[in-house]
Amino acid sequence: MSSRLTTGQRERRAFQRYGIEHGVRYRVIGIEISGSGKTVNMSRGGILLAIDRVLAWGLSVELEVDWPVRLADENPVKLVIKGKIVWSKKNDVALAGVTIAWYEFHSV
Repeated sequence: MSSRLTTGQRERRAFQRYGIEHGVRYRVIGIEISGSGKTVNMSRGGILLAIDRVLAWGLSVELEVDWPVRLADENPVKLVIKGKIVWSKKNDVALAGVTIAWYEFHSV
C-alpha cells in the first residue's frame, strides 16, 4: 500500500503509519467470531489487518499481536488491542482498518 500523495492532496491520517507485519489473532467482542491473519501497518491511532474473513464496520474487536521483542530476552510478548472496525474490504485478501481505543503489552 502506497501512501504517496499527488499535488494538491492532503494526508488525512492523524498519525504516521509504520509497515509492521506480525501475526495477529482477533476476537469480535460479544459475538462468537474469531480468526487470525497479520498486521499490514500500524500507527498510534489505528492498525490495518489482512485477515481470514471480512468483518462488518462498527464491530468491537480485541486483537493479540505477536510482538518481536522478548521480555528479558526470553519471554514472548504480545500487544493486546481493543478497538472498532472502521472499514473493511475484500480483494485478494480481507482487509480491515481498526481504530485503537486501548492497548497493553502482556508477557506470554
